[in-house]
Amino acid sequence: MTVKKVVRILIGLLFVIFVIQNAEVVEVRFLFWGAEASRALVLCCVFALGLIAGWLPIRITKKKESAGKE
Repeated sequence: MTVKKVVRILIGLLFVIFVIQNAEVVEVRFLFWGAEASRALVLCCVFALGLIAGWLPIRITKKKESAGKE
């Protein structure tokens, strides 16, 4: 196993432990909308949105660069 894989597995395990320890129900409010959900679900959704927000600009930039080379 490479060091990169070990680090990814370790970060994933730490994230899972963190989510399991924060499983109580919380209220989420946004503007005029409110809902109750488990904190673990909220954390997973925010984590996924963060991944997408970080990945999307890189993807768009790479597409623009490859289109400019042609």
